[in-house]
Amino acid sequence: MPIVPGDPGESSPWAGRRVPPGQRVQAEAPIMHYGPVPKPARRPWTFTVGGATRSGRERVLGLDEVLALPALERVADMHCATHWTVLDQHWSGVSAAAMVALAPAAEGVTSALVFAEFGYAANVPLEELASGEAILATHLDGVPLSLERGAPLRLVIPQLYTWKGPKWLRGWNYLRPGDPDLGFWEDHGYHRHGGVWREERYDYQG
Repeated sequence: MPIVPGDPGESSPWAGRRVPPGQRVQAEAPIMHYGPVPKPARRPWTFTVGGATRSGRERVLGLDEVLALPALERVADMHCATHWTVLDQHWSGVSAAAMVALAPAAEGVTSALVFAEFGYAANVPLEELASGEAILATHLDGVPLSLERGAPLRLVIPQLYTWKGPKWLRGWNYLRPGDPDLGFWEDHGYHRHGGVWREERYDYQG
């Protein structure tokens, strides 16, 4: 059975619903991204966890080290802030929570700026990044991700809108109070949290 993360709760008018408010189901996710599709890397690929780390140092990992983290599979629905939803996508990869545990944040950190190729970034609450639902995905429906779909690594957090899960993920920086904390879409007026069940699309919604 697919998971329905971030359920609004029994008191919500959306309790028991499969599709969040304002969404329309379609058969396939369109290919959408900021910037061009990156070319295959000529240099070794790395994943960096920086910012306010508990150790005070950056942690840089190669792809083999990332893939050695505990494996994770999720059958989950994908929701875009542009109102489309695709049901029952089978993602596989490694646990984002395991990466947080491997390179933890300093005390008091509540969010991270996840970043990808070409300067794309998104603000993600640490509790969502460390949730058991967040996955550093390498495969979709049993097939390795294509470059257009985000290879070699894509962040998937089903309870948040898709802009919070960058393709071509390269790492994240834990944020201290006062650090610049706006990713690409947050800087264009989108919501800092982006929860699908509360329909948190835009910043003015609070």
